[in-house]
Amino acid sequence: MYVSIVLPTYNEKENLPVMIQKLLDVFDNHHMKGNIIVVDDNSPDNTGKIADQIAAMEQRVKVIHREGKMGLGTAYIAGFRHAVENNMVDLVFSMDCDQSHDPAYIPDFIDMHLKGYDVVVGSRYIDGGGVENWGVHRRIMSKGANLLSSTILGMRVKDMTSGYRCYTAKVLREIEMDSITSNGYSFLEEMLFLCNKKGFTIGETPIVFIDRTLGSSKLSKKEMWKFFLTLMRLKIKS
Repeated sequence: MYVSIVLPTYNEKENLPVMIQKLLDVFDNHHMKGNIIVVDDNSPDNTGKIADQIAAMEQRVKVIHREGKMGLGTAYIAGFRHAVENNMVDLVFSMDCDQSHDPAYIPDFIDMHLKGYDVVVGSRYIDGGGVENWGVHRRIMSKGANLLSSTILGMRVKDMTSGYRCYTAKVLREIEMDSITSNGYSFLEEMLFLCNKKGFTIGETPIVFIDRTLGSSKLSKKEMWKFFLTLMRLKIKS
């Protein structure tokens, strides 16, 4: 089985080397074939240059450079397209680079895929899942957003906003990514919505989300507003 990991980055110079090493350790310890695709949006802190330095020493690391900060959604799409150009690829993961997504869970995602799921979501809100280093306000907001999105879109996914996911290559080849208009974090709901609409099976595996300790969060009030607008637009389309 060949696995690709897509890592969008923007100002992650502290986290990127650590995250890549953790991923490579999982590959080696589980005898997995695959690669890591870093999609950097011209980070002012030189994350892209650091990625190039790592790629020069490690052939399993590939780097896509973009001209500027173009959003999480388009970064994932760029990475997904690059991944499925490789006909060997079986599974494509989306992950955050800030170490909130633990690579140690990757084998659990693969086990879920082997049970027949086309898409596997790393869920904070099923038995065994959870979050660390969050205050009460953020916990309430996250659970509320997930309840709202699953209810409005009529889906039985408990963690609609998790960015830690695994897709089969077939899913990413069949989803019409040019039709996706949302960007930022609202891209995550739209992807699940389209997967569900296409009839792909969606499963969840528990993860513990650990809030970043290095760098700064990129979640803004503007992203939250776009999230709600995306829900309304998808509801009309459903």
